[in-house]
Amino acid sequence: MQAKSKKLIFITILLTGCIITGLISNNDKEKPLAGSSLLQSAQGAVASKAAQAKTVRVQVSGAVLEPGIYDVPANCRVEEAIAAAGGLTENADSERVNLVRKVRDGMQIRVPVKKAARTSRTQRKSAQAKSGLGESASKKYGSAKAGSGRNNSMMQNVRINSASARELQQLPGIGPALAQRIVETRNSGRFTSAEDLLRVPGIGKAKLAKLRNYVEVD
Repeated sequence: MQAKSKKLIFITILLTGCIITGLISNNDKEKPLAGSSLLQSAQGAVASKAAQAKTVRVQVSGAVLEPGIYDVPANCRVEEAIAAAGGLTENADSERVNLVRKVRDGMQIRVPVKKAARTSRTQRKSAQAKSGLGESASKKYGSAKAGSGRNNSMMQNVRINSASARELQQLPGIGPALAQRIVETRNSGRFTSAEDLLRVPGIGKAKLAKLRNYVEVD
């Protein structure tokens, strides 16, 4: 009986020693792992702070309140860069801008104007241009018409068989030289109709068409 008791005590002590040794071994293994985890967390925090501290330079233009060049965090979005430029104007077309896109160094962010606003502005400019051209053309046309009226009244009823060279010069397209030729031509034979003006050197069918309404044969 004593031998069996001693044997049980020995086995119990042996098992207890093994359990204690296993616990100590596990504790030794967990300590480096915990230290490694802490080191990684510290490195991640440093990297995060470094990323936050880094900035990029972008240009924001178009329909924003304060267009210009801004230094913004490297990991920010387009909407944050626009906010740095004062935000969008009332006529900004935000639907045509990717506000969640990440910015990059040297990027130009241009916010377009709404199509309706661009159209109305273009129409105003076009209307102003047309108005200016219309007034200019009207003045020119009115001036030409007034001059034409005066010339027409002067060119009416020019009798090609009896008019002097000076009077003949009142006809459209008839200068001193051509007026003198008309006089010389009729001296060799009177004109019996407006078509006889084709006998005059320098007067063709096109010129006769312009003269026909302003000449009379007497």
